[in-house]
Amino acid sequence: MATNEPLPDLTASSALTNPFAATDGGPENARGAVQAAVELVEAASSFHITFTLSDGGPVPLGAAAVMGSAIPVTLATPALEHGHAIYDDGADPAFEHYVDRADGEEVYRYEMDGQYMMTATNAVPGLLVLDPPSAADRYLCSRTFASARLREVLISSPDLAFAGGEQAHLAWPGRKAAHAAYRYTGTFTAMRADFEDGANTLRAVEDAEFELWIDPRGYPRRFDYSSPDGHSERYEFHGFGMP
Repeated sequence: MATNEPLPDLTASSALTNPFAATDGGPENARGAVQAAVELVEAASSFHITFTLSDGGPVPLGAAAVMGSAIPVTLATPALEHGHAIYDDGADPAFEHYVDRADGEEVYRYEMDGQYMMTATNAVPGLLVLDPPSAADRYLCSRTFASARLREVLISSPDLAFAGGEQAHLAWPGRKAAHAAYRYTGTFTAMRADFEDGANTLRAVEDAEFELWIDPRGYPRRFDYSSPDGHSERYEFHGFGMP
């Protein structure tokens, strides 16, 4: 379902009608808007995030739809990985992170009762309990995954800026939509998470360029970034449960 509602006039003083009221400068205060988005995400009782990763340049907007359908991927299509992150504080496990890698490996990561676990179709037979967890395990196996990119922007972006209002287009199969949103841009140090030799890994990638769309309620809707070495990631945020 696509919605094309205009951006509201966020000049009201009430935080009930204006989620940016508590942020000095409103949505134009880029750092305040991202900080508010972090707090909303981390307070949510549930969320559903889908993502597409590419090592062949920027992720095309329709890439997730192609990877999620029976349409064959041509040789001209960059190697793509796609997956989802789901959290529900009433579920068991509460958090699930799944990625279908370009090499055919499917990796599942979970958080259950504060314990991190994972399995992979080829490299990790059975369910592996990650004890003690590494920094990469904590990054990929817990609900903090949802706000990790936003926190990286706050910590490391020297040029985070408000870029105006526009439609944020999402293209995941079955979840296509266009949301009125505010766009933010800049560069930052991204923590690139991966799976190598049967283990989760994490490394810093400097000078990555990003675009972030935040809706009028203050929630993130889409986050894109590209690193200098050609790696790109797109995250689409489809729903948050109220705390």
